[in-house]
Amino acid sequence: MKFLYPQFLYALALVAVPIIIHLFNFRKFRTVYFSNVQFLKSVKEKTKSQSQLKHFLILLSRILAITALVLAFAQPYIPVDESSQQAKKYAVSIYIDNSFSMDAENEQGRLLLNAKQHAQAIVDAYASSDEFYLLNNDFRGIQQRALNKEEFSKALNAIESSARTLNLNQIYKRQKNILEKSSSDKKDIYIISDFQNTISDLDINSQDSLYSVRLVAVKPYTNANLYVDSCWINTPNPQLKQNISLFASVKNNNSEEKREVNIGLEVDGQQKAIATKEVANEDVIELKFTVNTVGWHKGKLSLQDYPISFDDDFYFSFEVKPQLNVQHIYESTSQASLEKLFAKDNYFNYSKQSIKQINYSSLNQSQLIILDGLKDLSSGLQQSLKNALEKGSSVLVFPNTDLNAVTYKTFSQLLNIDHYEKLNEQDVKIQSLEDKHPLFDGVFETINERLNFPKVKQYYTIGQQSRSVGVPILKLEDNNGFLNEYQLAKGKVYLSSVGLDDSFGNFSQHALFVPILYNIASYAGGKQNLFYNIGQENITISTRTFESPMRLFNDKSEIIPEVSPSGLWLANQITEANHYELKDNKQETKAFLSFNYNRTESDLTLVDEESLRSLSEQQANVFFLDSKLDNLSNYIQDLNTGIPLWLSCILLTIFFLLIETLLIRLL
Repeated sequence: MKFLYPQFLYALALVAVPIIIHLFNFRKFRTVYFSNVQFLKSVKEKTKSQSQLKHFLILLSRILAITALVLAFAQPYIPVDESSQQAKKYAVSIYIDNSFSMDAENEQGRLLLNAKQHAQAIVDAYASSDEFYLLNNDFRGIQQRALNKEEFSKALNAIESSARTLNLNQIYKRQKNILEKSSSDKKDIYIISDFQNTISDLDINSQDSLYSVRLVAVKPYTNANLYVDSCWINTPNPQLKQNISLFASVKNNNSEEKREVNIGLEVDGQQKAIATKEVANEDVIELKFTVNTVGWHKGKLSLQDYPISFDDDFYFSFEVKPQLNVQHIYESTSQASLEKLFAKDNYFNYSKQSIKQINYSSLNQSQLIILDGLKDLSSGLQQSLKNALEKGSSVLVFPNTDLNAVTYKTFSQLLNIDHYEKLNEQDVKIQSLEDKHPLFDGVFETINERLNFPKVKQYYTIGQQSRSVGVPILKLEDNNGFLNEYQLAKGKVYLSSVGLDDSFGNFSQHALFVPILYNIASYAGGKQNLFYNIGQENITISTRTFESPMRLFNDKSEIIPEVSPSGLWLANQITEANHYELKDNKQETKAFLSFNYNRTESDLTLVDEESLRSLSEQQANVFFLDSKLDNLSNYIQDLNTGIPLWLSCILLTIFFLLIETLLIRLL
């Protein structure tokens, strides 16, 4: 217990007054006339003992009454937040979680509305002279300005749901940075949220008594939620009039029972497929469809769930390319097996050229570049290949029996991949095949241990570069890679230890040759990004030949992104999930880009209330405020000023005076 005005405690010396009066009254003698002296002795003894008890009780009640009255003037209180210390001016930062998870409901209605009511109650607990800062997920510059009570209420009413998601540690640091500029002698931080597990990474280690952190949790009726988490298609480059399998990942969070999901697929505004499936926790639903035109297509997956509905629709887009460009570069004669594979398939725009007549400008337009038995790699070719790889092309290298190891090693160092060391002129068997690699999707029904592999008559040993990371798709018995894959920027390099001519073996005539090269070509040009998430700090979209200025359009808005070598930088300009059309300065459509709300908000798993309470117990300046309190304003006042006891002292004073009166009259 502490006192607001401890100087009044000197007045406790006044208790000496009733003590002196009572001692003086005990020394006064009175003559008592009594008619019968027979009972005089017993009456005298009885009267004396009663009188002493009466005087002692009266003295005690007067002492207690004076003591209680003095304490009332000293205004005692029980401190709750030791850091407050009866501050003269407060700076108060209040964060309201306005993410989509706050659209859930409880017995008081929508959580966001509930949070606003709590924020207003908090402000009402402070004086008009205090400073107030209102923060939400939008992180706007105006939120760093101090507000008075009237301005705070207007800003509070204007808060709406936001697609942006931030973790609470970011919020706490932002609030503290804002309050550091204030000259107030006490600074209170309030965080009002549903405290989802995915964002509640609070790390409060501040021992600064100037700051007090107060957590207000609002909880929904139920935290179960059904939503589409992501989707993908079965091929990196879907083809015209062929079955396309779309896989949708559906999650049923925090539900103890299976839920029946009816999910619909819409492509270019037309219903293409409907699927029904019971989902326990998480499941993948397959939907099949076809498209009849080349170019870009817009898709949407839909289901129904209440009350969290922002994640019921999932947007995606993809391109059906008219052709994939395959460039075949050879030394003196080209391998006929490559021409047979690609030239007769209309899906591939196949072209070949000799190393002596190479057109470097065409390399950037090719999705797959095949180096067929080249003896030497010029510096110009090396740089052109690197540029093509950085833009998303793939390069497939088949060696020559008489290659220039120096230029090939320089090329490997330029790309940071493994290099050819020496030619081993001996037969060797292929030991294993990485059957889970995407290149073998749909190639085998079952993998037989006695699988017939290509014969190898001679091969190059592959020396490992210090920082290279290669994936062996096929491996020889001596653990040397038969065919290795390397990821470089947006492109891929495939390094074969054998060439295609007969001196290396029969790979070009083997059954595995066709599916491996066909899938390498199909995956060339990079995997399509079907969708992007919004609500992030930065979004980078891979591009090939986009030039500034570019514009993104939808029905409601126009956005001008920044064009850079790595793609388009959008910052936080996109706030609504939908399809956006990307156009150049000639108003030609370059792509359709689909954006979805961040699914971090879809997982409604909440931090346990006990965990929040334990955090407040571990940290002296952290408090957990129960949102179910009938009067939050009064509770905050108690936090700031302590629990006042002066009224109790006044009541005790009246009580002891009443006891004194009763003692005088009844005894």
